Amino acid sequence: MGLPSANRVSVVRSLLPAAVGDLMDVGCGPITPQYPYADKALRVTCIDWKPVIIGSTPPNVVCIKGDFTKMDLSPDRFDAIIAADVFEHVPLEREAAFAEQCTRALKPGGSLILSVPHDGTFALLDPYRVKPALHYALYWLGLYDELHNGFCDIRKGHKHYRIDEIAQTFAPLEIDRSVFWGYFFDPVLSWVKAVCGEKFPGRTLLESACLREFARDYGSRAFNMAVRLRKHPVSPSTGPPRRPTGKRR
Repeated sequence: MGLPSANRVSVVRSLLPAAVGDLMDVGCGPITPQYPYADKALRVTCIDWKPVIIGSTPPNVVCIKGDFTKMDLSPDRFDAIIAADVFEHVPLEREAAFAEQCTRALKPGGSLILSVPHDGTFALLDPYRVKPALHYALYWLGLYDELHNGFCDIRKGHKHYRIDEIAQTFAPLEIDRSVFWGYFFDPVLSWVKAVCGEKFPGRTLLESACLREFARDYGSRAFNMAVRLRKHPVSPSTGPPRRPTGKRR
């Protein structure tokens, strides 16, 4: 696991509730015996459109193949949902469906832990923005036919989000905690790995710089963001009737 991924896992784990019965991990990526959230819940459902299983899975983890936005999920089923570095890859037309699925699948009082690239100071240095930008230019020239290049929607690219965008998109879920991390060396490390591979001179120094950034909260200037959104514990349709507060005439 690379340093940025390890940092993200650490943040997600810190945002998960202490006791989780049913956990869903959307866009889980490769599942290995070291799957990092197996110990955080009694049961884990991992969903990916192209799941990769390496070795044996932990006994409490099941993996489902499919498009999350089109699945017929039971309502009010999960105590917590993880969507780590997934939402930025969702096509524009499916963003609302993604948010609705998360809201519907969560139990009242449940939590959604969402991590996305953050629209901070050095967002434009993100190397993952280059290919979709090139594909978008080719699309308008009639030289590229797809709106989704298999990595992200080329119209929005590898989008970096503001916290108010996330709050608006995932309403009525409410943000009750947010964590910001990364700054300048985060995108620099990604660039160096993209150009030089996993082994390069000065890697230890660059990773140490990333760790120092990880230990500091850069707030609105940060490169990454994770939020915990909570579903209201009692839905308005099932809650107890309100007593009238007006005076009798």
